[in-house]
Amino acid sequence: MEAMYGPEHGAYIWGRSVHNIRIERLWCDVTRGFGRKWSNFFLSLEYSCGLRPDLDAHIWLLHHLFLTAINQDAADWARTWNEHKIRFDTERTRSPRDLFFFGMIENGLRGFDNFPETVDDDVDDLDTYGIDWEELHSADIMAHHIEHNADQELDPGALENPFSNDGPHKLSHVEVQEPLCPFTPDQVLLLDAHLSLNRHSQSRNMNSRQAVWIDALDFCRQLYE
Repeated sequence: MEAMYGPEHGAYIWGRSVHNIRIERLWCDVTRGFGRKWSNFFLSLEYSCGLRPDLDAHIWLLHHLFLTAINQDAADWARTWNEHKIRFDTERTRSPRDLFFFGMIENGLRGFDNFPETVDDDVDDLDTYGIDWEELHSADIMAHHIEHNADQELDPGALENPFSNDGPHKLSHVEVQEPLCPFTPDQVLLLDAHLSLNRHSQSRNMNSRQAVWIDALDFCRQLYE
């Protein structure tokens, strides 16, 4: 967003987490919906099924076996969330999909292609703009935020002037490198052919997926030997 529209367009959220409480609420729902299930699953593989997260080959195998399933869970959860009903004080309950569709009809088409250069909203207090005070005082949401952000360190660049409120001096950057495949294309085909014979290969049950991991890891070890 910064690269496309330039700085000072509000595309980069920074500062105290209270200004981002809505996305924290969404992450809390994602964790409850399907994220914790996968987190616990990977921990169980590490504790009792031979997973070594420090080995690139093991991370590649996780991706090969379960990335499609994780994306399917995410798509299913998003579809359900978009259809869930939201209660309002002054109008009938509506779903996010309903709000989006009728919002387009009422306010016209909008999106990144027609992003305004300036914001016309007259904001009296920028320091409190966008804060959802009701969600901010939710014990579940704040506990989720603390649990998943306890190890964050302050950016040294942000300490240049502790009295300044002119934005971050350095934007956060997280680079996730795709693990290299340890096999040739023919060996990957052999692995896939072997997995297709596993009766658990198409199951969405987590115990069945654990059995798939054990079988695949054993086959990969034999394939390399």
